[in-house]
Amino acid sequence: MTAKKTAETTAEALESVMSFSPESVKDFYEQFAKGLNSFADFQKGSVEAYMASAGAVAKGFEKAATAQASFVKEQFEEGVATAKAAFASKSVQEAIEIQGEFARTAFEKNLGHASSLADHWTGVAKDAADPLTKRYGEFVEYVQSHRA
Repeated sequence: MTAKKTAETTAEALESVMSFSPESVKDFYEQFAKGLNSFADFQKGSVEAYMASAGAVAKGFEKAATAQASFVKEQFEEGVATAKAAFASKSVQEAIEIQGEFARTAFEKNLGHASSLADHWTGVAKDAADPLTKRYGEFVEYVQSHRA
């Protein structure tokens, strides 16, 4: 860029700045404040979406913890009952059969419980993502509406 071109560009920029009238500055400030208020209002909705998502996760943890506690209690009680039955058996063969049946059913129940937990967490993830996904769509619309 030549010195003459630089001087012309600088002069144009200076003329542009000097051409601001108090009314144009006031209009700009009012538009800026209006835009800032609009964005602040929009962000309130974002916070609500984050809170809804966090609430879904918290409820998911609560439900999973309750289910896990119930499952562990049930398994413990069945283990105690099986041990009592094995100790009360009349022969070693009978004790082995009792323990074998317990192991088989415990394995099946653990697989079923793991499957139900996987389904539960899939649902929690969907429930937690829904408000954020909706809000993202609203954000895209908001940005598109403010493009000038």
